[in-house]
Amino acid sequence: MKKNVLAIDFGGSNGRVILGVFDQGKLHLEEIHRFPNQPIAKQGSLYWDFPQLCHELVVGIQKATARYEIDSIGIDTWGVDYGLLDDKGLLSYPRHYRDPRTQGYLAKALEKISPEALYTATGNQLMEINTLFQLLTEEESLAKATTLLFMPDLFGYFLTGKRQTEATIASTSQLMNPLTSDWHWELIDLFDLPRAIFPTIVQPGTLLGMIKKELGLPAIPVINVGSHDTASAVASVPSEHQFLFVSCGTWSLIGTELPQPVLTEKAQSYNLTNEKGLNQTTRFLKNITGLWILQEVKREFESLGRNYNYQELETLANEADSMACLIDTDAEVFSAPGQMIERIQSYAKRTGQIVPLTDGQLIRCIYESLAFKYKYTFLEIVDTVGYEFDSVNIVGGGANSALLCQMVASASQMIVYAGPNEATAIGNINTQLIYHGALGTLTEARMELKKSQYVKKYLPKKETKWDQEFGRYQRLLAIS
Repeated sequence: MKKNVLAIDFGGSNGRVILGVFDQGKLHLEEIHRFPNQPIAKQGSLYWDFPQLCHELVVGIQKATARYEIDSIGIDTWGVDYGLLDDKGLLSYPRHYRDPRTQGYLAKALEKISPEALYTATGNQLMEINTLFQLLTEEESLAKATTLLFMPDLFGYFLTGKRQTEATIASTSQLMNPLTSDWHWELIDLFDLPRAIFPTIVQPGTLLGMIKKELGLPAIPVINVGSHDTASAVASVPSEHQFLFVSCGTWSLIGTELPQPVLTEKAQSYNLTNEKGLNQTTRFLKNITGLWILQEVKREFESLGRNYNYQELETLANEADSMACLIDTDAEVFSAPGQMIERIQSYAKRTGQIVPLTDGQLIRCIYESLAFKYKYTFLEIVDTVGYEFDSVNIVGGGANSALLCQMVASASQMIVYAGPNEATAIGNINTQLIYHGALGTLTEARMELKKSQYVKKYLPKKETKWDQEFGRYQRLLAIS
């Protein structure tokens, strides 16, 4: 059975339309269209440019349908953000999660409910960007609204006119009951949010609707995929049983897939979060810094005329001394852009370590620190779920780094399966292929990936330095 399906993958800085051609059991990917996603700053507020993004979405579909007969489309985006609609359509441009209007609203919400009770109710870590706290700023708009749609649902509405919410994206909101997979109506009532705006929650792998005639596009089915991008990424993890995953890009999302949410005090103390996955599973995970510091240092090198590619950076790191300097990659000092080299060097001085001076020393410091932070987070997850893992699956852009993957394998003493690097698009595509019957189950799709060219295997090396230096790394975390 041959199928041509489109994954529409909206990221925080760009969007892509990726074609998946599935033929004789093989999947081929082709990027059809790529476009920037630049937020709009207006009168101190930050918005997503929804009309422009819809234009790019149509352009991408036009490019694809000019060359291929497309069987379906699936859309995924980042979490928490939404648009409010009335009977005529969108009330205003959707706000960006970095819009400053939510400052102080988490504290305001905790005047009505304790943090422990809120965590138990929703399973989400408490962050001011979450949909609940955004909605608390929207009193005037809520009075006019008839429907709330998250970003992937909003794009689906633009294409089909249908108003639904998919479960994985709803689970990022701090408004969903993780035990029932429905809205947490008691919480909604507690915060005086209008019940009527919350649409039916549907599962991934279901039909949203057909593309509207008014758009001048073919009547292609739009499928509800794992519309939170991390849900689609985890759907591409090539494992059929209990596994750890690292979805590694600018951020790293580290976790496991469980049949039920974990709502314990220990889970909350580790700042772990519960979000929905495919087949009504739970993505139990932690969001930590990923390749951000490396990307910033690379940009700084380029500004100084040193234009390395990532392979050249890894070569430099391999030539530098091991474990000379380690950093807490989640320390607040590394969160803002700019002057990252100076910040690493200042951190080294402040913590009494050898200051990295050469380019290779800086890169090695970042990679080794990431490997240790991953191990530290793995141990938190193991402590919470109560069992060990023998392998970890790294998907996303970080899967391309042989040095990072080998370091993670050796630091954790686990096998690392690296890839696919196009994890989100492949998970999106596989959900559509399951809908069409071209693939039988998610497990089957994952096993096919494990045998494919998209996945590499890294075996742990027995290097005592990783065990010896882990205690030092933990002490650094305590003083960061």
